[in-house]
Amino acid sequence: MDKGLAIELEKQFCTLKNVHSAHVDLDEQGEVLAIGIFSDGSRHPKEIKRDVEETFRQIAGFRINHTKISIVEQQFERGILSDDKRIRFLTAYQVQKMNGVIEGFVQLEYNEETIVESVEAHQFEMELEYIIANATARALMKVAKDYSIRIDRVKEVSMGQVDVIVVTASVIHQPSGAGHMFVGSVVKTKDLLSSVAKATLDALNRRIDQMI
Repeated sequence: MDKGLAIELEKQFCTLKNVHSAHVDLDEQGEVLAIGIFSDGSRHPKEIKRDVEETFRQIAGFRINHTKISIVEQQFERGILSDDKRIRFLTAYQVQKMNGVIEGFVQLEYNEETIVESVEAHQFEMELEYIIANATARALMKVAKDYSIRIDRVKEVSMGQVDVIVVTASVIHQPSGAGHMFVGSVVKTKDLLSSVAKATLDALNRRIDQMI
């Protein structure tokens, strides 16, 4: 199994009822070591595990040993976030600086306020996609102030006739140390930087009411 398929599995697992994040761990040969599923605790783990097994079979084309699937229950108090308070993407762009340094900027809007963050790095240190994803994560941390957000992976995945930008992020609740992995995706457009920022935002926006 390649990493692209693992990312797609993680995304599909996150669409299952009562599942808020998931990860698929592969060894160097591409064999599945473990599948971690994080649920909100509202549904029996056996039911979720059956859904995971069936989703895996449909996506990967073969059955996974159920002993490799772990269900972790995490209780959340869910608030209701009105549309006008959701985090909105405004723009993403890059500035070429001296000595090969690139600074990536992202602007978001939350509660009628504009949030601007940037990350700069040499091209050999960090690819442009990661610069923009990390700038988006910094902007999100200005809203979810108790959380640390680390970008793990930014990948372009071919899905039939379209290409999809997929971003995985590790999110740590600093007061408790509890960690989660979230996955976001958007269909790639000609504006690559905006696509990356929107995929990063997609990973968190649906859960942001749990984080503020």
